[in-house]
Amino acid sequence: MCSYFRRFVLVTAFLAVSLSAAFAQVDPNFHIYLCFGQSNMEGNASPENIDRQNIPARFKMMAAVNFNNPSRKMYNWYEAKPPLVREGTGLTPVDWFGRTMCDNLPEEVKIGVVVVAIGGCKIEDLDKDFDPVTRLANEADWFKNYMKAYDNYPYKRLLACAKEAQKVGVIKGMLLHQGCSNNGDQLWPTKVKKLYNDLLTDLNLKAEDVPLLAGELATQEMGGSCWWHNTIIQTLPKTIPTAHVISAANLPQKGDGLHFSAHGYRVLGCRYATKMLHLLGVAHPTVAYVEEQPIDLHPVPTEWDHQLDFNYFKGAIHGDGLFNNKRGVNIFMPGADCCGGWEWLDTPLDLSAYKYLVAEIEEKQTLGLKMQVWDTANYDDTPYVRDFGSNTVVVAELDGMMKNLSTGIEGLNTSHIYRIGFYANGDKTVKIRFKHVFATNNDPYDPDAPLALKAITNVPTSANDAIYNLQGIKLSRMPDKGLVIKDGKKYCVK
Repeated sequence: MCSYFRRFVLVTAFLAVSLSAAFAQVDPNFHIYLCFGQSNMEGNASPENIDRQNIPARFKMMAAVNFNNPSRKMYNWYEAKPPLVREGTGLTPVDWFGRTMCDNLPEEVKIGVVVVAIGGCKIEDLDKDFDPVTRLANEADWFKNYMKAYDNYPYKRLLACAKEAQKVGVIKGMLLHQGCSNNGDQLWPTKVKKLYNDLLTDLNLKAEDVPLLAGELATQEMGGSCWWHNTIIQTLPKTIPTAHVISAANLPQKGDGLHFSAHGYRVLGCRYATKMLHLLGVAHPTVAYVEEQPIDLHPVPTEWDHQLDFNYFKGAIHGDGLFNNKRGVNIFMPGADCCGGWEWLDTPLDLSAYKYLVAEIEEKQTLGLKMQVWDTANYDDTPYVRDFGSNTVVVAELDGMMKNLSTGIEGLNTSHIYRIGFYANGDKTVKIRFKHVFATNNDPYDPDAPLALKAITNVPTSANDAIYNLQGIKLSRMPDKGLVIKDGKKYCVK
């Protein structure tokens, strides 16, 4: 008995020491935040220099997937330098959420983030009971590849990462940004509640200790395509008492109606942090990144850009409108339900070699002016739409143009543009003065950045080379400057 008792005591002592050592590794000052959602949480704007500089050393990210460049291994902690989600993703609200949290908490507090996000996913795709066999059967390859990064079970990956994080820190909150793929779904709050409750249960957490912060989508005033879903997001606290809604008011979007600009992501991240800090008792947080748009846009076309010729502007593509540019001023006077602009019905315009479509008017207008772009000849087909709102400039990323169809959101074919129009509702007396409309590769938000076209190699020339313009028409001679196509590749003639 004595021998058995001694062994029992030794084993018990050993286990007690082991458990004590394990619990000693959990740092109560390492605050962990679980972040999940779709493309806006994933990050859809390119990080800029400001996003890579002055990152607090105590702001960490856990890799939820394996990265090749930068080299990161799943479940390991790294400096929170973008991208935080997966290779190839961009700036997310989480970047500036973490920075702002560090700026307002004691030096001994570290901030750690775990991000699992999939562009285009529904809230059901993040659910514990997600069935990939049924859901992914008819999905596009790009979406299947995004899901494959998480072994087709985002919830399981998020849970596994969260459990690893709990070994070293304390989960203090959850950040959600999702809704475009569930636009108008009245059951969305209930579905979010199930996801939230499942995570709390599986991680042995209490709702009162782990609030849920949910961000709004791009608003109607800023040209958001799914703005109406914000009315549903705003009801979330009625379904989840510990949920808080983060406003997207006045945040610029990229031009596709879905994704915020880099500036928008920074401000949104600061807003997430401000709410979380208030919940932690920090009454007046310091926010290093200002809310105002840092650049007053006045884009100027260059010789490398494709400027639309106002001599061919039609005042009444649809409805009744007038256009006059006889004195060098481009004046559009729209009637009721009017659209004026350009059409290329016989030979569609190819703008696929450019990154941005820019339009600027002289003064703010009150006629509901919208820029519309069609990749079909029929005017009644759904175009890409961008609202000027109270702005005088719109900058639309050509590669990100989307059409909000009844069957879902679809990308625009920018190599076959049949019409670029400007819709307004007037009485043919109010004048809208256009400065210019042009396609460019130069980032209007960063006028000091080098022109992207300068990186394109000059066209190799020989007597037998076949050279085409962007409309696919064979050229009889080499142009003095501009974009051309040779052997299926685009070149810049300088």
